[in-house]
Amino acid sequence: MLTRDKQVGLEVENLEIWSFPASVLLKIFVFTTFTLQNIHNTRKRAVCSSRQRRKPRISTLKLISGDPKLLPGQLGDIIPPASPRTTPGPCPRSAMESSSSALCVLILLTTTFTTGSRADSTNISVKLNDSATLPCDGRCSGLATWSQNSSGVVAQCNQTSCLSVKEGFNMSHDQYLAGNNSLIIPVVDLSKIGEYTCRCSHKCINNVVLVVSFPPVKVNFHGNATLPCSVNCSGLASWIRSNDDVVAQCNQTLCQSVKAGYQMVHDQYLEGNLSLYITDADFSKRGLYTCECDGTGISDVEFSITALNSTVQIKPGESLLLKLEIPDTVEVLYGAGGSSSCQICTVDGCSLQCSDDYEPRVLFSPALELKGVKQSDSGVYAIRDFRTKEDIHVYTVTIRDDPPNPDKTANMPWLWLSVGVNVVLAAVIAAVIVGLLCRKKSIQCGGDHEMRCVSSGEDSHSAEEQNILPADQQ
Repeated sequence: MLTRDKQVGLEVENLEIWSFPASVLLKIFVFTTFTLQNIHNTRKRAVCSSRQRRKPRISTLKLISGDPKLLPGQLGDIIPPASPRTTPGPCPRSAMESSSSALCVLILLTTTFTTGSRADSTNISVKLNDSATLPCDGRCSGLATWSQNSSGVVAQCNQTSCLSVKEGFNMSHDQYLAGNNSLIIPVVDLSKIGEYTCRCSHKCINNVVLVVSFPPVKVNFHGNATLPCSVNCSGLASWIRSNDDVVAQCNQTLCQSVKAGYQMVHDQYLEGNLSLYITDADFSKRGLYTCECDGTGISDVEFSITALNSTVQIKPGESLLLKLEIPDTVEVLYGAGGSSSCQICTVDGCSLQCSDDYEPRVLFSPALELKGVKQSDSGVYAIRDFRTKEDIHVYTVTIRDDPPNPDKTANMPWLWLSVGVNVVLAAVIAAVIVGLLCRKKSIQCGGDHEMRCVSSGEDSHSAEEQNILPADQQ
């Protein structure tokens, strides 16, 4: 049996518990069982040989396998009959104890390997340069420690005090005494991401994976995007979507695009830049992406697409077509005249459910069709992801009999103003012209009259002169 000191030593060294396949454990168990049984029978025959009849030895395995050469009388080799002259005594206790002890050890090892497992990991995501608290609950009467798998113990507490082994990591002694062994990280930078283990007296209590959450990345439909991740990774670097799909990965030799539309650059990987590049983004690429190094989360980035916007003008009685854009469950919302939107339909795969007012009028094919629209159907229709509540496509719908030409409608006020100004200008110009003509005519008439008066005076004066001349001169 293991002493207490040896057990403690094993706990210190055994940081992770093995887990073997069940088939291997079964083979070990069967082999050891037959071996122990043979050892037990051999020792029993050696001690009790004076009371047993000797017969040809037959293997236990031959008995189990059902050897056809085995005769009924030969079973005595395995379970020997009692001697008629003496009463058989029990086999020595030492043989039985050794067999039982070995069997107990085997059962203990089997139980340990099959039921023991690593403590489940808890993922905690925080923004860069924010604070983080890694939980670890349970009273610890000994030494409580937090270790970062990449750099060893970072903080610890005992019944007397707490110690920050590495700068930037703290534990509270009052919380430790109350059974709260949480690790406090005031500022989370890229050097603090990774896996942490909480232990009490070298016994693992909790595993926590700390990742950095970068600001969400949003691009237009069919645009390109870059998801950031910066850390030196000497092993396998991977980008994983929220549905556990690996989309791209890199190692020391090369990079691989596991899914179409995703790419990592090997030269950047060698420099510690694990950014993921997404090309021709559509709505199927939305979701949470995690950057990992050798299976340990480094950062989380939420990726989304800007909602599409469409303006539609149709006549009463026509059908309104609304594209769903994504195969996920969506809801259709309607709002009129600035009022709050209400749900009118939900689409889940091939299943369509609508409210009573819309059910007779809605058909579902690749798109949602609203038949026989009326002017009261004018408003805003939104196709929204049911799970994330993210708008996918927004339609602004106007329904009217004869949609006017927006260019002509916009120019009508200016046209009437221009006509009015031209009429006024024409009237003013005409008045000025008439006035000028009348003035000119008036001036001309006055000049002629004066000239006629002067001419008459000259004529009468010359006549008088003629009358006063002598007759011989006249």
